[in-house]
Amino acid sequence: MTTLLFLHAHPDDESILTGATIAKAKHHGARVIVAFATQGDAGETSADLGGESIGDRREREARAACDSLGVDRVIFLGFRDSGMEGTETTSHPEAFTNLGLDHISATLVEAMQSEAVDAIIGYDANGHYGHPDHIKIHAAAHATAATINSDWVIDVTYDRERFRGDDSPYENVDDSFGSGADEITHIVRGEQWAEAKLTALMHHMSQVPDDFDAESDESMQSFRDAFAQEWHIVRAVSSSADFTALAEIFDPYEGAAEK
Repeated sequence: MTTLLFLHAHPDDESILTGATIAKAKHHGARVIVAFATQGDAGETSADLGGESIGDRREREARAACDSLGVDRVIFLGFRDSGMEGTETTSHPEAFTNLGLDHISATLVEAMQSEAVDAIIGYDANGHYGHPDHIKIHAAAHATAATINSDWVIDVTYDRERFRGDDSPYENVDDSFGSGADEITHIVRGEQWAEAKLTALMHHMSQVPDDFDAESDESMQSFRDAFAQEWHIVRAVSSSADFTALAEIFDPYEGAAEK
């Protein structure tokens, strides 16, 4: 059985960044592990938490989302959420972004002792949009891949050209956002996987923006246009790595020809 380890910074990242990939991987019989570095407790919400901490709420939402996607194992590694760059939480010495890679890797290795991981999925070098915890996930995935005997390390990314223009959900997309089309090797897309992704994301109600209306065709279509597909940069860790099983999940990306 192919085993994929998805390494994520915060609850909801598993759905917004890799929900379609997880759904497709499960469809093709893979064992899927999702490891969260933090509870996302430095995040914000306008939701009524009813006395629950934001970290506990986000963890509960993440477990429900993972359950909807068919994830086999969910792990919370217990690191401190760094929050956004330049905030008080980011400067904390125990924040995830400030930890040594040896410490992070050792925690992952211990968690994976009973697993035979074929690929570890992290983030691109930009952390998608510069979030310090996302950048740390990139470094941690690459630092740990060989140690846990993973044959592949895969960066989840965005094709930045797809996010430039008047209909982009982001402003001022420059070269520090996502990756260039020539860097991206693979893509996951398809209505079946997009639907599974949307279903999982709706479990994260504490993180859904106030201006997002799940009942609005316009809101849903805008989300689909931007996020229904998921881009990846696939790299071999070992010279003997065999991509055959992963080829069922990750389709080659032809970049500009597909726009």
